[in-house]
Amino acid sequence: MKFGDIPVEDSAGSLLAHSVRTSAGKIRKGQRLTAALVQQLQADGIANITVAQLDSDDIHEDEAALQLATALAGEGLRLGKASTGRVNLHAQTDGICDFERTLVYQANLVNEGITIATVHPSTSVGKSRLVATVKIIPYAVSKNALQQVLAGLQGRQIRVHATVPQRAALIQTRLPGMRESILDKTVGVTRQRLLKQGAQLTSERRVSHDVDELVRAMSDAVEGGVDWLLVAGASAISDRQDIVPSAIVRLGGQVEHFGMPMDPGNLLLIGRLGNTSIIGLPGCARSPKPNGLDKVLERLSARLPVSSGWIASLGVGGLLHEIVDRPEPRVRGTGNLGVAALVLAAGSSRRFGEHNKLLATQTGKPLLTHVLDAVGHSGLDSALVVTGHDAESVEQLCQIADQRASLPISTVHNALHASGMASSLICGIGELGEAGVDAVIVCLADMPEVTASVMQSLLAAYRLNPGKALYIPTYQGQRGNPVLIAASLFDSVLRLEGDVGARVLARDFPDCVQEVPCDSAGILKDIDEPSDLQPTMAAS
Repeated sequence: MKFGDIPVEDSAGSLLAHSVRTSAGKIRKGQRLTAALVQQLQADGIANITVAQLDSDDIHEDEAALQLATALAGEGLRLGKASTGRVNLHAQTDGICDFERTLVYQANLVNEGITIATVHPSTSVGKSRLVATVKIIPYAVSKNALQQVLAGLQGRQIRVHATVPQRAALIQTRLPGMRESILDKTVGVTRQRLLKQGAQLTSERRVSHDVDELVRAMSDAVEGGVDWLLVAGASAISDRQDIVPSAIVRLGGQVEHFGMPMDPGNLLLIGRLGNTSIIGLPGCARSPKPNGLDKVLERLSARLPVSSGWIASLGVGGLLHEIVDRPEPRVRGTGNLGVAALVLAAGSSRRFGEHNKLLATQTGKPLLTHVLDAVGHSGLDSALVVTGHDAESVEQLCQIADQRASLPISTVHNALHASGMASSLICGIGELGEAGVDAVIVCLADMPEVTASVMQSLLAAYRLNPGKALYIPTYQGQRGNPVLIAASLFDSVLRLEGDVGARVLARDFPDCVQEVPCDSAGILKDIDEPSDLQPTMAAS
């Protein structure tokens, strides 16, 4: 293919490389120049034009894209119209889009002008969803290059395997003292998880965490005629000789794979008894949050094999998010550093005027000092102040407060403070999480009426009921600040963006919130403008 500027009078039959506006309207790029269009360009005084001219060995972008898309499209896919060198592939049904990852990689290596982009293999897709696109970059490619790509496919295609309704049974084992509410919640979560896959929970049974009882329950469930048998052990499966896999073997079934390179979801087991797939559930399956179990159910719902090779392939991209209500949070600290205060003092206080509001005095001392003094008498283990705007002045106040506080006060600078509160939270949580703290109390530096007793109340609630992850003070039913965030939520904090804080976490994880009633209205009061300053203050 030849590409470049030529005289307009020689351009008939060429492809216009760049759109051109004429007195008669716009001629779009890629359009073949007819004699009439050439006359229009000449009439407008255009002497030269940039075009693409195909050689005898070239194939037009639309034709090349259509040939490649046709070869790629397997079962469950339909092709869109070829236009501007692109053809899209859409799912014809709800199902799993599956293909060999190397198929795309190898095709994209042949020629830089020939590209294929897809969703990830084993992705759950809905009807009509775009799952792949073929795009020819230049206006034409050589027939030889296209044939190399087509030959390299070797009959391999992208397919969407339709989901098929499945019937599932759930068996839960229990130990003495295990709360029924946990088992009840697991039933509800499992039912909803199955519905997402078009499957139905047809029965649920609870037995002691004993091989003999489990064998009898599993045998009854399989005889009842189910496609999937889900087993949630009172204790997570830790070995192929554990209770759940032992029960499968005793029934004459096979343990096909134990363990999964997805987190959450590591301790998942796949087995089979006749035509029934048996899934030993990981502990995270009691949570509705996405985990490795979802990927397995998606694949089984399309009647695709869950092989060891497929499971191994899940490692790349298999690191998911933290689940805050798992029994043993992965990111809990050692306990040696306990609970720290995180003071957000990086803002530019634009609404306050020219001066940094954190330096404004109230009852004889700067606003930030009020907060630092409250932190210093809170009984916490340490404090970290995030600086940003006017960092030098803020650090000086921190150094003074550190000398009289009963805990160490350090600082960390947030270079991205202008992007919003989330960046300061991420900066501070990242530092404290790396240190191994168990929780933080996030304090806003412009709330001088927050007392040490409020922080002590949050700390007491956390220690009394460590099963929650977000502790929020309330005054007469209204939620305020500061808030205590347990380490199990740190991963979620690190995903925040913009000018948002703990309010978003409370929305996303409502079941993990504990409200802590306080008798101080100061948890509702922040300083935004000079008129907000008060002549008197509550004692800290």
